[in-house]
Amino acid sequence: MAKIDIRGAIVPDGEQWIYDWYGIPAVSPKRIMQQIERATANHDKDLIVNINSPGGSVYAASEIYAHIKKFPGDSVSEITGVCASAASIIMTGTKRTVIAPVGAVMIHNASVVAQGDYREMEAMKQLLIQTNQAIMQTYVTKTGKTVEELTQMMNDETWMNAQQALEHGFVDEIMFAEDIPITASGTDVNANGLLPKEVIDKMRNLLANDPNILVKNSASTGVPKEPEQGPEAKGDMEIMDLNELKAKHPELVEQIKNEGNADAIAAERNRVKEIDNITPPGMEELANKAKFETGVTAEQFAVEVLKAQKDQTQKQIQNRMTDAAPLNQIAAPEAPANNNKDAEVDNLVNKVLG
Repeated sequence: MAKIDIRGAIVPDGEQWIYDWYGIPAVSPKRIMQQIERATANHDKDLIVNINSPGGSVYAASEIYAHIKKFPGDSVSEITGVCASAASIIMTGTKRTVIAPVGAVMIHNASVVAQGDYREMEAMKQLLIQTNQAIMQTYVTKTGKTVEELTQMMNDETWMNAQQALEHGFVDEIMFAEDIPITASGTDVNANGLLPKEVIDKMRNLLANDPNILVKNSASTGVPKEPEQGPEAKGDMEIMDLNELKAKHPELVEQIKNEGNADAIAAERNRVKEIDNITPPGMEELANKAKFETGVTAEQFAVEVLKAQKDQTQKQIQNRMTDAAPLNQIAAPEAPANNNKDAEVDNLVNKVLG
């Protein structure tokens, strides 16, 4: 069984290195093609396509779709997060599609930022219409819906949760539908009663590396431990909940909390630094909002910047058109008459000489 990830933006091959340089998740056709070729050479019979992507280039997505369709074995798309825009094209390339309970699917019309005269705008309009029609055919095949229904959904930029995606035929199954755990806790460790991930990771490392900690068991190390011989064996295998751990080892709990807080502070500083490093001129206000209000990651901020630059470009084009509109109402002045050059010269000479 082979597995490939469609995570982050879907970009052309020539732009992949830029995203890699900044550490922003992205995927390009060449990268997917290489993985599928490797799976085919290994005679893998199943292909899992994990999707969590906001979309990107339609043409890059179309090429990835074609590579997936050519895979000779069985294939399934697993939407573990969002599958939006161009990513939804890739989703239709597998034989089956499943979605996580909190996953989402979004479809809309193709769009582009363009400039030029009315002929270029008309050509771009026709290209977008043709692109929409091509995308729509993949949706028709997947969902069985009519062109009219899908046209309306694309015009409306339709977002679907897992249940809606299932009802509309974009997915075949909701993952874990019969096994969704509900967690409740009365402890005050966190707002929802759960330990922060940093603390959990720190605890696991401590339990795995320190043989003197009594709360050591197969759940913490991932490897079953043979019971030790002697009177201490029972104590070494004791399993404690959080309250017992607090009561018996308050200094350990405090150490874990302090180190967890230190890691969280370091992670936050690194997030702010990454946002500063990728903030282009003119986007300082958006950067401050990302750093101090929304708390988004550097990767999410990069997507916001791309969208803001797109909106900015469209606004500049519209402003130029608006500013140029009054010029069309100005009549061209007539050229000045100049039929008596000799007389003008004589007058100038007389004026200078008195």
